[in-house]
Amino acid sequence: MLSANETTDDDLLGMLDRPLWLARAGSVALGLPSTLRKALCRAYAASGESSRAASIVRLANDEIRIGSDQISRLRARMGIATIS
Repeated sequence: MLSANETTDDDLLGMLDRPLWLARAGSVALGLPSTLRKALCRAYAASGESSRAASIVRLANDEIRIGSDQISRLRARMGIATIS
């Protein structure tokens, strides 16, 4: 079941190339706002380098947030190799 701030994986996969997504590690922005595809890569890379869980927010709609579990699921569905 989705929480109030989650969007389904399928809906997010349809938004991969839309702009205004920001990857974060805690409260720290990871680069400039970009497409969801780039934000997924930044968030995933940061989660391996930091003890803080990475997340992604949609800047145009503050209610959409993507947590670290969903980031991993989306990357797997996109066929992007994971870092071991």
